[in-house]
Amino acid sequence: TFGVDSDRLEIQIMQMVRLMQNGEEVKMSKRTGNAITLREIMDEVGVDAARYFLTMRSPDTHFDFDMELAKEQSQDNPVYYAQYGHARICS
Repeated sequence: TFGVDSDRLEIQIMQMVRLMQNGEEVKMSKRTGNAITLREIMDEVGVDAARYFLTMRSPDTHFDFDMELAKEQSQDNPVYYAQYGHARICS
């Protein structure tokens, strides 16, 4: 599957994730052709931010994925804060 050893692949089913951009929900519909893929999100916010935001909550809960917060380089962004802490530890 996907060129990955099936013993190493684990698929998690998540509850609904609401995508927020500029404080508003991004309405998506496959029928109208307005859909955003995970690849597009990773390209916009980065792989680390996408991974962190999707795993920081239990897959059993609904949550809002704030695109602007994921891109922000401030202490408000948990990914930036964790990366900053890691850089400080390594220096």
